[in-house]
Amino acid sequence: MINIESLKDYIGNVSEDEFMKLAIKIYMVIDFICEDYPNYKEWYFNKQLPETINKDERNILFVRNSENKEEIIAMSCLKKEEDEQKICTLYVSDKNRGQGIGTAILEESMKWLGTTKPLITLADYKLEMFRSIIDKYGWELTEVISGIYNNKSQELCFNGTLTKNNNETLEHQLHKRLIKLLNYKKEQIIEEQTTDM
Repeated sequence: MINIESLKDYIGNVSEDEFMKLAIKIYMVIDFICEDYPNYKEWYFNKQLPETINKDERNILFVRNSENKEEIIAMSCLKKEEDEQKICTLYVSDKNRGQGIGTAILEESMKWLGTTKPLITLADYKLEMFRSIIDKYGWELTEVISGIYNNKSQELCFNGTLTKNNNETLEHQLHKRLIKLLNYKKEQIIEEQTTDM
């Protein structure tokens, strides 16, 4: 059985020092994400963690290694507001994938959020990694955004939007991307023809 814990359960039940050590340990399993999301560390320690401690709208779920309780192997950062139920972060360590941990923490996250269709975003190059989850729960691609977290990839939004005032439909966004891609290909062909002369 996979034991999924909530960081909220430790508030007031352990010393402040022990609580912060645990919060840091949870963060460290995902620290590498700063490569794709440069402001992630600041967000975790200045937004997610304080609001998990002080508000009901945020939570951090995590899973420990059953053989080494000091090792965190999965985590999920959640945000539950009236107009937004969001999985902000979802991660299972590489060596622990394929054991049902991802499904377990995802389902516990959706249970806490009260929906099977939470807003979740991911970098476009991670789409295939999440394909089975997207298909299993019938998540819908609702927005594609460039440059919101970094300039390396586009962010794919499922079951909601990050740009609340965006009047542009997903179809229009995809159409613009296709035109941009076709223009890029056209420029490459022209450049190759010019080089061959």
